[in-house]
Amino acid sequence: MISGSLRFLINVESLNGVESVGNLTRHRTAPVVVRASDGGYVVRYVPAISGESIAHAYQMAVADLAKKNGLPVSLKTYQGELIKFSDDDTVKGEGIDPPKSDDDARRFEVDVMLKDVVADIGGFMYAGKYPVRRSSKFMVGYMIPVLSKDEIPAQLEAQFHVRYSVVSSKEKQAIFNVEVGSALYTLSFSLDDEFIGVPSNYGEKVDKEDELVKTKDQRRKVAINALYSIMTGYFGGKRSRFLPSIELKSAVVTVSDFPFIPEPGHSEDYIKLTSERIERAKTILNGNSTSIYAINKEGIDVGKATVVNSPEDLISLLSENNE
Repeated sequence: MISGSLRFLINVESLNGVESVGNLTRHRTAPVVVRASDGGYVVRYVPAISGESIAHAYQMAVADLAKKNGLPVSLKTYQGELIKFSDDDTVKGEGIDPPKSDDDARRFEVDVMLKDVVADIGGFMYAGKYPVRRSSKFMVGYMIPVLSKDEIPAQLEAQFHVRYSVVSSKEKQAIFNVEVGSALYTLSFSLDDEFIGVPSNYGEKVDKEDELVKTKDQRRKVAINALYSIMTGYFGGKRSRFLPSIELKSAVVTVSDFPFIPEPGHSEDYIKLTSERIERAKTILNGNSTSIYAINKEGIDVGKATVVNSPEDLISLLSENNE
């Protein structure tokens, strides 16, 4: 399992908008509970970027890398329509037979995995007569501001813009406002790469599973390399005119043979705490191997983590360790 926590300094972003209210395009916000200086707890609404937005970007990175490595990606997935075999029309359009019974779920899952690597890594849900589900091997939550102190390092502000036409004097100015955010964000993710290319539905082995085994290592490498899009902040929408200033301030990434989620990046000792926790977890869960890597541009204590210089170096290490 590969898991990580990241801290991004992001200024002037509109990466996750929600509904428009009049001529105002609102930024997504979410309620968070923080500890007040008087010892109590208070609720604050802060700018946020949803896990769905981040997961979509990750899966599109998987689709792109899979294509480049000769692995299968369905047409709709490659076009960014991540409906992933949810109904009979989609399934039949990809030349796959729908499941004929509950006992046919494993065959159907394997057929889908062989048709689309994104459905293998990102999961899918077929909602036909005999539903079949494959859980995503990539897990990610909302990106929210760091919450370690009374002052949350985040702010929203609506920016005034005008569309103007010089072609005709009859054209009126079109005023619009876009709500942008700036924050020190934190994000956590996990990739259960061990079960990529492995069917999850019950039943006896089906014939085509041998084809999955042949490409399992390639699929895992694609899944790992696609994490680069997350570590470099290549996610979210409205980037054409609101391309944000993004800097990865620090990160911790762990590799283990047991389930483990690093400490979220809300405190400046989150990397050190993660390095201490993973060693204790290894003993409790009878783990055999662990690795912990850190990027540190904040001058914080990283404990026993191995420090690397950049996301490129980190992805290279993770990919090499998978070989």
